[in-house]
Formats: sequence, structure tokens, C-alpha cells
Amino acid sequence: MQKTAIKNDKRLYKLKYWREFVGLKQEDIAALLGCKTSNYCQKERGNTEIRLSEILKIHKVINQRLANLGEPQITLDELIR
Repeated sequence: MQKTAIKNDKRLYKLKYWREFVGLKQEDIAALLGCKTSNYCQKERGNTEIRLSEILKIHKVINQRLANLGEPQITLDELIR
């Protein structure tokens, strides 16, 4: 089975924005994805590709946090573009 990855091209600044907006640290997302914090940091910076499955996990957690804050949920496009 082929793994789908998102070519970052250093465009995941919104991912960082939303992560911080809902009060998550890089360590939290790294634990969610089962990787080291340094590895997640490279993904967020665009130096390493991030898999679609990873983005979907992050999206779900961010939307859960937004719901808890009483904020509207975001789309995948709002998270990565």
C-alpha cells in the first residue's frame, strides 16, 4: 500500500498557528503521531513530508479542541493551505 504524503514546501504555517491557537505544544502533536518532537518540528517547518494520515489525526484533535473552546471547526484546507 502506497503512503500518501503532503509536500510541505514550507507552507504549513497555518498548522503551527492552529496548534498554538488551541493550546497544543509540538510535544503534544509528536506524541499523538508517535514520533519524536524534533521529527514533528521538521514536518511543521516543511523540511520533512507529512503523511495525510498524520494531518487527519492533527485535524481531528484541533477540531475537538476548537469545539471545547466554543469555536467553529476548521476544514483541512484551512489547516494546511
